[in-house]
Amino acid sequence: MSNAAVKILDWGQIYQESLGTEILRSERRRVTILAGLFAFAACVYSFLAFVPGPLTPEFRVRFHAQWPWIISLYGAVAAYEWALRAAIGWLIEHRRQPNIALRFVNAFVETSIPTVMLFMAVSLMGPRDALGSPAFLLYFFFILLSILRLDVRLCLFTGLVAAVEHFIFMYVVIGTLEPEVQSSFWRTPVFNISRSLILFVAGLVAALVTREIRRQVELSLRTVQDRDRAVRIFGQYVSPQIAEKLLHQPVDLGGELRNVCVMFLDIRNFSSYAAGERPEAVMAYLNTLFDFMIDVVNEHHGIVNKFLGDGFMAVYGAPIEDAERCAHAVGASLEILERLDRLNAAGKIHPTRVGIGLHMGEAVTGNVGSNDRKEYTIIGDVVNLASRLEQATKDFQARLLISEAVRRSLDAAMSGVEDLGPVPLKGQPNPARIFKVA
Repeated sequence: MSNAAVKILDWGQIYQESLGTEILRSERRRVTILAGLFAFAACVYSFLAFVPGPLTPEFRVRFHAQWPWIISLYGAVAAYEWALRAAIGWLIEHRRQPNIALRFVNAFVETSIPTVMLFMAVSLMGPRDALGSPAFLLYFFFILLSILRLDVRLCLFTGLVAAVEHFIFMYVVIGTLEPEVQSSFWRTPVFNISRSLILFVAGLVAALVTREIRRQVELSLRTVQDRDRAVRIFGQYVSPQIAEKLLHQPVDLGGELRNVCVMFLDIRNFSSYAAGERPEAVMAYLNTLFDFMIDVVNEHHGIVNKFLGDGFMAVYGAPIEDAERCAHAVGASLEILERLDRLNAAGKIHPTRVGIGLHMGEAVTGNVGSNDRKEYTIIGDVVNLASRLEQATKDFQARLLISEAVRRSLDAAMSGVEDLGPVPLKGQPNPARIFKVA
């Protein structure tokens, strides 16, 4: 994930677009299967028509006579499905959705293919044998594949069309049989009505399966969307490491108590500098500073929680637990100071000093705001004290001050740390023991 600013989007619209795309991808898989099936069937029928052995001579003559019609049908279906696949690909590429009426028309056309094949079987086998033709089983194949449409209505419609068309076929064909042949039980209306009813029930079962699959797809999309939204809640700048953790572990965005290390950074004398510069120059100056500072915070497993005009507040240990939060915060602060010194020495920026304050303690973390706008916020005295430490850097001619809690969590052998003792800080009821690191 890049560290670029992220637009606030309509999450409902994003969800609907994502769901529509997944449905189209599933539909494309379905038509690909059908195109491949009928292309394969055309090869098999060609083999049966021209290779000696599999068929009896009498049946071969009739089969060979019908072969051009069978191959034409199979080829037309394969071409139709392949063209449909290309159209679906275009819709996916251009983020468009098909007209629902056209989807029903397509379902009707496809489900009618077995009916056409059954009537072709009548001319090939005769009415009596056509009633037992295996082409009847193709209805189930189309009903099964209708699940990939991910639309309950289309599954029910497919089952209904199959049942009605099969009943019509049976009614027409049985009426052409001799009376003695019609008396056979498996050719009676009751038997064939039962077969039509089975087709409709198959469509109903397919609809139930589709509903469950679609529910799972919607749940997966919402989970991904919620995780993606969680990443965006934590500001415009989120480190790749933090983003990866947010996407792969549960994150409670409600209020929760966490032990965090808070960093406040302020650019000294910014107001006087900005008063004498053009706005675009001031913006370029801030971007130059924040560009590398934010990268440093990210690299040390922190996140920038708020921008404060000429500074920012960063947090370590939330929303992801970090056992080394203080070490990471101090490391980030020292690297920021080092890189700032290099820029000053090279004359690449206006001479700049910063003040940084660090404090560790418990805070309530979570979302604050309205239904339309929320922000991940850190609330607690740890925030207030960290801010006071940053302000105290002016009094002690320091660039980095840390609290006693932060000092205790660091390596005792850390050099260059000066104990300033208990110091009264504005807004704090008791003096706070602070340490000067730089």
